[in-house]
Amino acid sequence: MEITASMVKELREKTDCPMMDCKKALMENGGDMEKAVDYLRKKGMATAKAKADRVANEGIVYTIVSPDHKSGILVEVNCETDFVARNDGFQAFVKDVAEHVMEAKPKYLNAQEVPAGENASAVCLLEQPYCKNKSLKVGDFIAEKVGSIKENLGVRRFAIFSSGLVHSYIHMGAKLGVLLEIEGDAGLAKNADYVEFSKDIAMQIAAANPLCIERSEVPADLIEKEKEIYRAQMADQKKPAEIIEKIIVGKLNKFYEERCLTEQAFVKDPNVKVNQYIAEKAKKIGSSIKIKRFVRFEIGK
Repeated sequence: MEITASMVKELREKTDCPMMDCKKALMENGGDMEKAVDYLRKKGMATAKAKADRVANEGIVYTIVSPDHKSGILVEVNCETDFVARNDGFQAFVKDVAEHVMEAKPKYLNAQEVPAGENASAVCLLEQPYCKNKSLKVGDFIAEKVGSIKENLGVRRFAIFSSGLVHSYIHMGAKLGVLLEIEGDAGLAKNADYVEFSKDIAMQIAAANPLCIERSEVPADLIEKEKEIYRAQMADQKKPAEIIEKIIVGKLNKFYEERCLTEQAFVKDPNVKVNQYIAEKAKKIGSSIKIKRFVRFEIGK
């Protein structure tokens, strides 16, 4: 396969590695971009996190949580420039979209995601009648706003939680938001210690960006991929196999501490793990509390 200059440039942008190393990685892996990224990681060359998932769009995130905390939503709406993202008209538009999501509870974003047999107008956001003007589909409402705001606009993603106590957090500038669901008695929502706890956990997720709640939730293929990379990094160290395996266990434990919420250092007190903080708060509140799920939306990621 021919390795083009644009392919080399893309790999360099993903890894921050020298051009010649990127070209060699692509040649060694038949032009496969993902394998080339792994190749560079194994060689210890990649110095920056792969950027494949990033998008160039601007925009804001917006959240709504019901007064009783039994349901809540988080949406990300994109525009082309930060100037428009800070515009009152755009922010009012995002609020309108969020209110529709809260009221209509769509399951999917667009018609392509809707399984055969389901009514797209009932479950697909862009196909639903817009709640504030039933003569318009949401997609048409967005198209109208494109005409008035003069930039391309779009809903990138949304999340809806409604099976526990729901809480949210929006970071300054509305570029990052968290939606959090906790299993617990409904009366907890009025408990001051619990309110502090829910805010602390949402802010932890915003700051530390965990992959999941517990290590048991880490996908097996991701664990195997990390192990493969660790082994490749130590391939020339001539250590006994049993020593290498012990080092891999240590590296994996470090990985879990960084990516699993309950094993992370608590951002407000790094000497305490999040699971310790949860246990302490549950004892103080006098009720068991369990984090059920969360989502974290960040503009451009």
